[in-house]
Amino acid sequence: MSKKKVKETNSLWPFYSLMAAFARRFGVIALGVVVVVSAVVVAYQTHQLRQATIELKKLQDEQTALDLQWQKLRLEQSALADHSRIEQLAQEKLQMKHTNNDDEIIMKPALRDKE
Repeated sequence: MSKKKVKETNSLWPFYSLMAAFARRFGVIALGVVVVVSAVVVAYQTHQLRQATIELKKLQDEQTALDLQWQKLRLEQSALADHSRIEQLAQEKLQMKHTNNDDEIIMKPALRDKE
């Protein structure tokens, strides 16, 4: 009985041998395709990362420039809103001056009941 099993296995040996050779070749080709696709994906992802890093750097530089401009505008606003500057402009351009007690005239409302 054991001789028949050996003969059956041996009779299918060329088929198994052919399938094994095909699987090896197909496996090598499939592995090669997977390696190439993987390399292309890695290159694409690296490119995307570099582009995103460049964009991030540009946005950080823009943020820094805007922060500096904001600080300058705040300093300018505080300088322009300074009380002594406003007082000086009022005196020079509008000829305004501080009043003395002698120059003040206080008017009292007229009472209607007094007729």
